[in-house]
Amino acid sequence: MKKFFLLSAASAFLAVASVHAAEYGFDKAHSHIGFSVKHILSKVQGGFKDYDGSFSFDPAKPEAGKIDVTIQTASIDTGVEMRDHHLQSPDFFDAAKYPTITFKSTSVAKGEGDNKYSVLGDLTLHGVTKPVTLDVDYLGADNMPMGMDGKMTAKIVGFSATTKIDRTDFGLVWNKTLASGNLMVSNDVDITLDVAGMDKASLEAMKKMMSKMKKEKPADKPADAPKN
Repeated sequence: MKKFFLLSAASAFLAVASVHAAEYGFDKAHSHIGFSVKHILSKVQGGFKDYDGSFSFDPAKPEAGKIDVTIQTASIDTGVEMRDHHLQSPDFFDAAKYPTITFKSTSVAKGEGDNKYSVLGDLTLHGVTKPVTLDVDYLGADNMPMGMDGKMTAKIVGFSATTKIDRTDFGLVWNKTLASGNLMVSNDVDITLDVAGMDKASLEAMKKMMSKMKKEKPADKPADAPKN
């Protein structure tokens, strides 16, 4: 009886541990990677449309966490097509030569305050790798219903992270001087990551479900021919 109890307790512990140690993928329907930079006399907001990432996190042992993010450089979007083309060009990101931007964490530490963490990692941008620190707010965990009937649920966790870089550290040095002597583009860039993570099994199930729904969507009917 004692042996059975010990085995049951061990199984329960491993089950809980496995939940905490789960790998999460980015739920891109509820995530955003963006930046803000002063351009002339106002701050311009931008982001990236194409990216992916994964992470693991246990609030009881945050130092064991990790995050890995890959961004497709050419997907940069500031809402102005001509400006986006310039940013993709060799003057800035040179997306043809450096097609991806990556961040890989190297350590995680508890920050100042509840649910706050510091994530140190290597940012590779424009062919240059530099250490940066993300200031992270843990927004909590929950179960999210999936599908129209809500019978399936997914485990989700949320984070909001910020950091600031000097773009010239990464070889992004293009600029112009205005009549006042100010620079057209600030060297300081604020970066934000608002991430909802979903356990990978549910994420794959969600992708299959969305693909099935897309295939089952009825084709648009052709417009009726005009009557004479």
